[in-house]
Amino acid sequence: MFFLFGLTTREHLQFTHSATCRYCHQHAPQQVIQRKTKLSVFFIPLLTLKKTRLQVCTNCGGASRISGSEQRALAY
Repeated sequence: MFFLFGLTTREHLQFTHSATCRYCHQHAPQQVIQRKTKLSVFFIPLLTLKKTRLQVCTNCGGASRISGSEQRALAY
């Protein structure tokens, strides 16, 4: 029997907000990105193995992880 499986990582832009960057200390747009890693069997995604949220500066490209509660606070 032959199984085809693999891992796929996808990024989705959630929203953009204006704030001061943690790295370059410039006031610039910050993108909140959600990254998901899924297990696929026969090219069909079955399980989400890992979910991370990142805040990425558009000025310097610095990225830092944020929690779900921080993401909800930034959205409003």
